[in-house]
Amino acid sequence: MNKKQKLNYKLNKTTNISSEIKNAKNIRIQNYKGETYHAEIMHVNTKHDLAFLKITDKQYKPINPLPYTIRKNNIDLGEAVFTLGYPRKEIVYGEGYASASTGYNGDTLTCQLAISANPGNSGGPILSQNGDVVGILSTRQLQADGVVFATRSANIYRLLNELKKEDIAYQKIKLPSYSSLKNIDRTQQIKRVKDCVFMIKVY
Repeated sequence: MNKKQKLNYKLNKTTNISSEIKNAKNIRIQNYKGETYHAEIMHVNTKHDLAFLKITDKQYKPINPLPYTIRKNNIDLGEAVFTLGYPRKEIVYGEGYASASTGYNGDTLTCQLAISANPGNSGGPILSQNGDVVGILSTRQLQADGVVFATRSANIYRLLNELKKEDIAYQKIKLPSYSSLKNIDRTQQIKRVKDCVFMIKVY
């Protein structure tokens, strides 16, 4: 990548979310009901723009089982997707499709989506029609309408497997293997998955 490409890359992308979390002194998460909980950083990977957080608040009640799965294989070109996030103080729904199999400038760690997104959507899940998490919304292209990039969900598996080899603390983490979101309508899918989507506040 030459200097001109690097400059365009910076101009066209929003802030790296994992970097913001890595530099945070205090982290709180908030659900759509307005309830907030303390969380701690377990691991940050700026290459994949992913961060693992652990909710340490005693008031928090874990969601078990989780309603969704995390897909290991890549998203298909043209596949319909939807997302939930916090571009506002309340949770907001958006829908679109996979418009390219790679991300900005051919980045193979990400894919391109045609979907409406604002800065508050960053870090939110990208879900398939069956309720599989197929990516994490990462950045958007500022000079093009509705062009955003998502970190592929396969990177979550890859990173977690690497961490399990390095630290036994991660061996207890099990990703969901069954989705209860299949074959139900979208409004019901949203009702079930919105409990799992949080606004992350860093201080």
